[in-house]
This record gives sequence, C-alpha cells and structure tokens, in this order.
Amino acid sequence: MKSKSNRVFQNNVRKNISDNHMLQKDYAKSIGITTRQLAHLLQDNNVSLAKLDDFAERVGIDPWDLIRPSESK
Repeated sequence: MKSKSNRVFQNNVRKNISDNHMLQKDYAKSIGITTRQLAHLLQDNNVSLAKLDDFAERVGIDPWDLIRPSESK
C-alpha cells in the first residue's frame, strides 16, 4: 500500500511533467534518467529518501515541495 507522502510525491512529479508540457520520455531525458527509471518512480510503493533527494536535485526542486500536498503550498 502506498503511503500518503508517496502518492503526493508521484502526483507532484506528474504535475511537474505536465506543467513543463513534456512527455514522460522527454522529461526523463531532460533530467538525466531513463524512461524506465521515471516509470518506476511513478509506480513504486515506497520511494526511498535517497531517491527523493536525487530526483529533487536533478529537477531543481526542494525535496519538501515534492512531498507537500498541493493544497498546502
């Protein structure tokens, strides 16, 4: 079962992809990961803090913004 923070993280990543008007494959390439790695992040039930930090650094987003629900921003 996915935790709330995991669901929020995945929704925020999807929103970031959409806000940048990119396909997942183009987004993945732009941040230096494979499409498969991005798909895994978007489906994983338990994204580690290390993966969260790495992703945030690649995208240039504060890690807290990736796990903060949009209504809290």
